[in-house]
Amino acid sequence: MFAPTHMAVGALVEAKVRRKLPTAIVAVASHAVLDITIVWHAPYEWPAGTPAILRVIPYPHDWVSTSVVVVLLIATIAVGLLLRRYWWGMLWGMSPDIIDWGIVRPLTGQSPIHHFFKKVSTPWGFLAEMLLAAVITLAVYLWMKRQRGSLKNTVSSLSNTAQESQNKGAS
Repeated sequence: MFAPTHMAVGALVEAKVRRKLPTAIVAVASHAVLDITIVWHAPYEWPAGTPAILRVIPYPHDWVSTSVVVVLLIATIAVGLLLRRYWWGMLWGMSPDIIDWGIVRPLTGQSPIHHFFKKVSTPWGFLAEMLLAAVITLAVYLWMKRQRGSLKNTVSSLSNTAQESQNKGAS
């Protein structure tokens, strides 16, 4: 799985769980589940000596690989911006990648967390993953909008009720 999917699922977890510690636990656990089910890594390896932080994205070997990198970057930014309210869940959803690829691998050359994840690699997996990330992002975003709308309606109805009470008291 790539960052947008982990972020979207982490946001979904936070939106539903709402408490910090349980959100962190479920979002980290979801990382393993997602990496096992749908994952596609481009068939071209980065050249030896490439910094580990770059290896989290497919190597831009040709126009297809370059397009995948562009789609991933745009999707990551879009999910981050649209669901920024749920940054805690997104952070924990991506934490195994951050730890493995950003900290441990540059220091040791190994990625021990992901050695636990059995990977299934198919070219269609990337498309399925991007669709999954888009659907989850859209669902959480619409849910957020609906919650804001119902909150505004609640505030409006409370305000109207208070106004009616004042009117009755004045008459």
